[in-house]
Amino acid sequence: MHAVKSIARLGLASFALAEGAAALVRFQERKCLFRAAATRAAATGRKLVVVGDPDGGFHTRFMRAYDCGDLCVDLAGCPACPMNLVADITKGQLPGIADDSVIVFVSCVFEYVEDLHAAMAEVRRIAGHPGNIFVVTVQPWTLTSRLYPGARWRGHVRDGTVEMHQVSSLEMFAAAALVGSLAAASCWPSRS
Repeated sequence: MHAVKSIARLGLASFALAEGAAALVRFQERKCLFRAAATRAAATGRKLVVVGDPDGGFHTRFMRAYDCGDLCVDLAGCPACPMNLVADITKGQLPGIADDSVIVFVSCVFEYVEDLHAAMAEVRRIAGHPGNIFVVTVQPWTLTSRLYPGARWRGHVRDGTVEMHQVSSLEMFAAAALVGSLAAASCWPSRS
């Protein structure tokens, strides 16, 4: 039983290390892409719209990777942002934002929306051109992409195109079962 416990603990440690490394990579991507979006906004004279509260995620509450932009759009609002719009990007046009008028920065939002196609269409509408859209996604291979509360989609950005696939119940169950089994095995009481 000792060998099983050791293997399970090693597996859990490996998952924790991989998830932590992925979170650090996302943090750096957010910083770099936000800077690129802000630079593009300044160069084009457009406002920078941030979709999603910069402090809305678990990690981002402790260390912010990007700012509010000129306007922050979020379902619950952005308490720390001076200009925010409480709105759902999947429910039609955002009020006060014209077609092809802004630069858009989206960080780990598409993964949690109910209607991915409507969200992406609204972002394309207000940005106008793919070069005006900056997107960070949760890495699709991570447990976070399957187990984070509310996760519905997983994917990545390739050559400026966001490719997302629905997270199936089977994927969620398998990921939870794997982590749960390793946790149970690593904590299983030893016979005395």
